Amino acid sequence: WQNINVQIRLKCKIFKSSANFSDKHFDKRTIEKNALTISSSQSKVIQSYSDVKDSYNKTLLKIDKNTVRPNNWGGFTFIPYYFEFWEGHENRLNKRHVFEQYKKKWEERLLQP
Repeated sequence: WQNINVQIRLKCKIFKSSANFSDKHFDKRTIEKNALTISSSQSKVIQSYSDVKDSYNKTLLKIDKNTVRPNNWGGFTFIPYYFEFWEGHENRLNKRHVFEQYKKKWEERLLQP
């Protein structure tokens, strides 16, 4: 991150969240957020923003608090085991502070630049 000269590096085990977990999270969200979830084909190219708004508004009229989570909606869970906090300094005399988990205990250390 060039403007603040700080980076965070993370290593973790990652897996798809369970359907039960995703259902509970979906149920806690607002109807408006869920309407967008249902109406959007996220990251697909669109012809106009007004088409997106129209689809959202039509979906918003159809759904209620009992609407079921779409099968394609869910998240990922991660369990971190390594964090590195990097601070850039002049002449590349950078500071690297690491926290790493070994045998269920977190260890802290510094690394050479």
